[in-house]
Amino acid sequence: MPGIDDDMLKLRVMLCFLESAEEDCTVTGISRTLKEEKYKISRVLIALEKEGIVDRSDTRRPQLTEKGQETAQRLRRRVQTSLSHLLYEGVDSESAGHDSYIWSLYCTDQTMDVIRDSEEIYRAKYAMREQSKFSGAELCRRLKNGRYSFPFLIYREQMKDGKILSMSNQGFEHPCVLNVEDGIGEVQLRAVSMGAKSRKTGDFMKGRVTNLRYFESGRFVSAESNGQVYSFPAAVLSFVSVGTGIGQVLHGTVGLQMDCSVGILHMPTSTAVFTILI
Repeated sequence: MPGIDDDMLKLRVMLCFLESAEEDCTVTGISRTLKEEKYKISRVLIALEKEGIVDRSDTRRPQLTEKGQETAQRLRRRVQTSLSHLLYEGVDSESAGHDSYIWSLYCTDQTMDVIRDSEEIYRAKYAMREQSKFSGAELCRRLKNGRYSFPFLIYREQMKDGKILSMSNQGFEHPCVLNVEDGIGEVQLRAVSMGAKSRKTGDFMKGRVTNLRYFESGRFVSAESNGQVYSFPAAVLSFVSVGTGIGQVLHGTVGLQMDCSVGILHMPTSTAVFTILI
């Protein structure tokens, strides 16, 4: 597709200005580096000049403008993040190199943030690949500041009626958030309405978690609450590593106690095991 090819060539030219010696950042030098015809490079430089990316006041020594530097640096970070992600997922190097340019050009900021977070998790998992057990505190010390989204499950303490998932698994928004700041992590769960049929009457009842406690140092401690969001320190999670390489999964668990209201009734306190999957 001509549009994509033109955009990719513009990107490659911008990266040349960042990665090549100054004397090679000419029409001839860029043409040689990229193995493209000189007329194509000249046409791209003219287009980039119109966009305020390249300064061609000296046509023999074009250079990036301040805007061009910022744009090229941002796109290079996107390319590097995309390439690393694709290679980790098993894409061959040639395809990954090509597609990383397309991703960097056309992915939304939200998508790139998700990919970047994934890369950060991959990096942390790789660093801890030899450890079969570790604490949530150890994991968070290896993560950069940020908000990470993870799937989770809440299990019953014992199987009941052939079911192992706790009803409270429906009582929180999925996924949960792991917020990391200066190496310290906090798990955040947002309570939502949940419902089930009464065993006694068959009526459908709705309720919401009204209190949450986490297990720490031999006792249950009240989680912090902010509206419907309950938070507890990631340090209380006990992690085990399952699998290796791309199939490695980290399971972080902690015991929880929850109270749930149903109308004017108050359901008994339930105890369950929260498991975050990374």
